[in-house]
Amino acid sequence: MTARQEVDREKSEGRQYVSRDDVVEAAFALAESEGLDALTMRRLAARLGRAPMSLYTHVKNREDLVDAMVERLIARLDLGERPGETWQEALRTALAGYRDLAVRSPRVFELLALAPYDSSPVSPHLARMIARLERGGLDPDQARQVLGIVDAYASGFLVVWARTRFEGTTAAADVPSSVAGLRDLATFEPGLEALIAGLDATLVRVP
Repeated sequence: MTARQEVDREKSEGRQYVSRDDVVEAAFALAESEGLDALTMRRLAARLGRAPMSLYTHVKNREDLVDAMVERLIARLDLGERPGETWQEALRTALAGYRDLAVRSPRVFELLALAPYDSSPVSPHLARMIARLERGGLDPDQARQVLGIVDAYASGFLVVWARTRFEGTTAAADVPSSVAGLRDLATFEPGLEALIAGLDATLVRVP
């Protein structure tokens, strides 16, 4: 049975219409409650009370579904742009929004953090951020380098932090005091400040 035939059969049975938005929101709910490994078309269809084939009238495949989820995550970002901000201020406010998104959606955050730069939802977002850094005083080459370096730091830090929230961890009594707190979210902002200062000194202010 084709996807269209499956939808027609469900309509004939009087089932409520399911939209693409419904499918994407159900995917978020499934991933946040059970993890990304649980996000299969079969599990998603079961959550919606539909046959798996019927989902393909809304998304082409799992990759298309993930792109839709990444697009939704980008829309949820609060990047906090303000007129007249410097590039340093732009990074601080944008990365605060990025961190807050990881806190709100820890199990799906890595879909955005690890998405390829050239994917359709991500590349326009990065282009806007590069333009923002240029408005803040960087030239185009500096803006690209700074964003690439800071994104590597922030994405790596936040993905590790988010994953360790749900993985089994060693009992606190068994953790050496020298490493306790290394993955504490409170270290994210000081690390970002050190990185911004280093970039300003070694990349931006170089004669």
